[in-house]
Amino acid sequence: MALETITLALEFPRTFIDDLWADEEKASEAIKQAAVMDLFRQERISLRRGAELLGLSYRDFQALASEHKVSLLNYEEGWADRELPSLKSLRDASQ
Repeated sequence: MALETITLALEFPRTFIDDLWADEEKASEAIKQAAVMDLFRQERISLRRGAELLGLSYRDFQALASEHKVSLLNYEEGWADRELPSLKSLRDASQ
């Protein structure tokens, strides 16, 4: 089943596009990738949904996230401090 799509129009100065990309098609794809990556970074969409939106495999989306310096792991603040005592006790128990 094909999803209904919409087209959004964005306006940028010609020099902005010309300075960064070879043509408008490459600019459009790069801006779409950046928007999807930002939604993923904000946890508004899942990794699988991001891959779907960009027409990428799960692994290709992971690679693109890495290129965009978007972490796939999102630990909440203080996670390491809460987990460290448990990890140390597991280590001590195994010795």
